[in-house]
Amino acid sequence: MTNPTYKRRNLAMAILTFAMFMDLMDVTIVNVAIPSIRDDLGASPAQIEWLVGGYVLAFAGVLITAGRLGDRYGRQRIFLIGIIGFTLASVLASTAQTGSILVASRVLQGFFAGLMVPQVLASVQALYRPKERAPIFAILGTITAMAAVIGPVLGGWLVTNNPIGGEWRSIFFINLPIGIVIAVAGFFLVPNTKSEEVRDLDIVGVVLAVGGVLLLVYPLVEGRQLGWPAWSFVLMALSPVVLTAFVFQQKRRTITDALIPLRLFGNRGFVGGSAIQFLFQGSITSFFLILALYVQVGLGFEAIAAGAMTLPFSIGAVLAAGVAAALTTRLGRNLPLIGG
Repeated sequence: MTNPTYKRRNLAMAILTFAMFMDLMDVTIVNVAIPSIRDDLGASPAQIEWLVGGYVLAFAGVLITAGRLGDRYGRQRIFLIGIIGFTLASVLASTAQTGSILVASRVLQGFFAGLMVPQVLASVQALYRPKERAPIFAILGTITAMAAVIGPVLGGWLVTNNPIGGEWRSIFFINLPIGIVIAVAGFFLVPNTKSEEVRDLDIVGVVLAVGGVLLLVYPLVEGRQLGWPAWSFVLMALSPVVLTAFVFQQKRRTITDALIPLRLFGNRGFVGGSAIQFLFQGSITSFFLILALYVQVGLGFEAIAAGAMTLPFSIGAVLAAGVAAALTTRLGRNLPLIGG
């Protein structure tokens, strides 16, 4: 059910967009705080990796299913569950006394963020007519870039200057007042739109997809510090088997009910674009994590300096995104080549 005539749709969209901004900022804000977290909690190298990887894995695992839950039960309802859960998980992270509890908190944050974010994009479709959506998506793209800029700098400032106390804990605690405001505003201002077409949740597909990735990631993270036991290689060998089972399971489902419509992989443009995105995002995320650790642990920089080091890159990305949008129709697929 769409409602493009909803009078307060711009206000509702602002609330949803700010929630997405908080989620995206939380992905990057933790990088500059990792050395402080390690020193305070005595976190192991594996736990440090899970602080970043656990969040993203939980987020990605629930993403598609969350979109379908919003279609079925109402996007406002699932959004509120997501923002409230995300806020409570942030409080748990800010009070964690061990590395294990902090990792569990980050996984919960990622899970609830995965419930929340799809409702933002789906609400654009529900509240705006097709010709009205382009400016909204442009704003969302700008917000995404801003989160990448602000996250490390804000995290570095909070850890170094400690304006609200708690040092690294403040990067999670600030989500509490923001989350409360968003939840209250969302309850009163965001409409509970639903989809006229209800799709199957495909829980089996989710389990196979997440399980296949986890069978690879878990032994890679934990295996090194345990001396690469035999079970780590067994799990890694099982990963492609489970992912292959996922592919066959998706083939048996209808196009509308499949988590990943496999026919998309018959499109060369989609395959090429996905490969570029996978390689770029995977490398740039790991690069900035290692950079934040190196300049603090290896060179002795303060957290705010480590955060500021990413600022030129982020500003360049924001500026280039605007240029690329203007050149897409002229240069098309040559743009990634030029960028590379």
